[in-house]
Amino acid sequence: MNFDNILQGCLQQQQSSQELLVHTFAPRLLAICERYCKDKELAKDALQETFINIFKYIHTYNGESEFITWARKIAVNNCLKINKKYFRLQFVDEAEARFNDHSYIPEAYSNLSVEAIMSLTKKLSDSQYVVFNMYVVEGFSHKEIGEALNITESSSRSTLTRARMRLIELIQDMEDRRNSTIFNSRIALL
Repeated sequence: MNFDNILQGCLQQQQSSQELLVHTFAPRLLAICERYCKDKELAKDALQETFINIFKYIHTYNGESEFITWARKIAVNNCLKINKKYFRLQFVDEAEARFNDHSYIPEAYSNLSVEAIMSLTKKLSDSQYVVFNMYVVEGFSHKEIGEALNITESSSRSTLTRARMRLIELIQDMEDRRNSTIFNSRIALL
């Protein structure tokens, strides 16, 4: 069955078409939800809400963009609602933050896997985590982030800068621990 047939079936509320749509898009949408929700159970809740909203508003999908793009926006919005409900997202309305040495990126960064970087992002504050995901991973503009989170563009930029600085700190700490372990191993050999 091609996608147009699945879409028509969903518009007619056919359960088999709805199941095919879920089967087709659930893995990609769950990955998005897991990036936004630090807790896997909340990510599953967000995914469920996403499909409820997809089926509720599928009649508004006009085909101007790919379906996954349209569905992704629904998923992100559901994740943001859940994050607002369960976590305190705090944004400071200020001009873009200025930090001393924000151009330095630790050497350890180049050796990190995508999984390790994503694991580090989970150590960011909730607001930094959300903005980092929206901007770096999903490609939203600061204007779009501001609209979605009801903050100014400068707050989005500032939060992203703080997130990047925090990630650099975390990577530097990891590099320092690794170097310390290597040093202690060499001393133990003496």
